[in-house]
Amino acid sequence: MATIKSNSLFHFTPKEEYLLDILENGFWPRYCSEDIEWLIPKDFKNELEKQEEDNFWETLTKELIKYNISSIAYPMSCFCDIPLSKITAHTDFYGGFGLGMTKEWGIRKRLNPIFYLSDNSIIPNLIQSFLLKTAPIDFWKSIQSEKTNQNTIIQLMKFLKPLRGKMKVNGKEVTKNFDEECEWRYAPASDENNLFPNFLPNFLANNNEELQDSNIVTKKVASLNFEPSDIKYIFVPEDSNIPTIINKINTIFTNHPEHERLLLLSKVISLDTIRKDF
Repeated sequence: MATIKSNSLFHFTPKEEYLLDILENGFWPRYCSEDIEWLIPKDFKNELEKQEEDNFWETLTKELIKYNISSIAYPMSCFCDIPLSKITAHTDFYGGFGLGMTKEWGIRKRLNPIFYLSDNSIIPNLIQSFLLKTAPIDFWKSIQSEKTNQNTIIQLMKFLKPLRGKMKVNGKEVTKNFDEECEWRYAPASDENNLFPNFLPNFLANNNEELQDSNIVTKKVASLNFEPSDIKYIFVPEDSNIPTIINKINTIFTNHPEHERLLLLSKVISLDTIRKDF
């Protein structure tokens, strides 16, 4: 019986240099902007002007507007468990260089599948209620603190996505069916020395300089490492890319036993081959 999920966790990137950096230094949790407009019910936005007195949704909306919150950025490394036979659409979107890791490694490293939310799901309502009822007026300021209950919700929100939402690709906003990505995610909490925050609000998340500074910190304190034996596949777009990757692997893993390097080299495969044979 054909499986509907892969037994591997795949991570794809658009550039060869990014793949080589992962092989040498591990996965680098980077701040990625997430659409959180699901916090406000769609029908409420149309009804807001009709309300004659403050209520729950109006107060929450005012807080979101006050701090210009429509998206926030979390530090994360993203993977998927789409079967290889159906991976083409995913790689066309995210890039043709990548790694396939064992699921055992992912579970050991505390990766978790994303929980996708429908418009009428009870989960958004529960989070909305918790944020408003337990936080002070300026809850978007206090929520950064590791000592507040709100931090627990932020940790949960890192693993929640709407079924459909917006994301930025090369500076352009696109709408995407997120549940098709079968995403698993590594999303570290703020480190114990508070060198990097749990999230960046969108006025910082849209600032390239701020993101670059924050990502430099996450690379220092939150890299996701692995052993060669944790790798099942090394992907390149075309067969012509394979010799370069093989040469780089021999350089990066020069201190590993020869049998480990040879086994790793055998795992290099092109997406062109997969498209033709799977």
